[in-house]
Amino acid sequence: MGLFIETSGRGPEVVLIHGWGMHGGIWSGFVPWLTDRFRVTRIDLPGHGHSPMLADWSLETVAGAVLEAVPRPAHWVGWSLGAMVALEAARMAPGAVASLTLLCGTPRFVAEPGWPGMEAVTLMRFADGFLSDYEDACRRFLALQAWGMPNERELLRGVRSQLSGRPPPERPALLAGLEVLRHADLRGVLRELPQPVQALLGRRDRLVPVELGDALAGLKTGLVSHRIDDAPHVPFLTHGERTARLIHEFIASS
Repeated sequence: MGLFIETSGRGPEVVLIHGWGMHGGIWSGFVPWLTDRFRVTRIDLPGHGHSPMLADWSLETVAGAVLEAVPRPAHWVGWSLGAMVALEAARMAPGAVASLTLLCGTPRFVAEPGWPGMEAVTLMRFADGFLSDYEDACRRFLALQAWGMPNERELLRGVRSQLSGRPPPERPALLAGLEVLRHADLRGVLRELPQPVQALLGRRDRLVPVELGDALAGLKTGLVSHRIDDAPHVPFLTHGERTARLIHEFIASS
């Protein structure tokens, strides 16, 4: 049984990869900003939403499963953990990934001396909430992202409705994804990628710091970095039009 995908729109192929603990439904409110120009495919990662779990849930096997399920070539947009999946897919099959947008994503999630990221202890504290009570932690995470937005209540209602339409992630998938966030280091991969890459970062992001833009630009020559004002870790939800415009412009220039 393959991974669950949804496709809509017409035009150049775009693939959306969601983050840790979510599923492809998280993109529902954002997809209409893209489908006037692109054919958009969103996918549930293994063990998330409607996709079956993999016996070996590693970054390489997950990227391989996604590559088998989505159109080729395509412009990939990876959000958070999805950015790591997209980076690995670009390494494995350069011809399948025409360009890559790291949406609040990073090749190395955990902070190190000289590298901005989330402190390991903070990551584990954040993850513990999802592992102990997924639904409650998910509600609190989304409320934090929407806090202060002009349409906060409407935004929360919409996202919760989109997420509740599919099964929660399987615990083994959450644990395996957490291990990727803790240990994966794809900085060398990013440095050597031949594809155009852009980074979209939110100034209010508490998971992936906006300072990462300079570090990424220092890794890869030609990398384009944009900081979205007032955006949290989910700019495609809170600032959909701005995020989509940056993706449009980047793909056109690629």
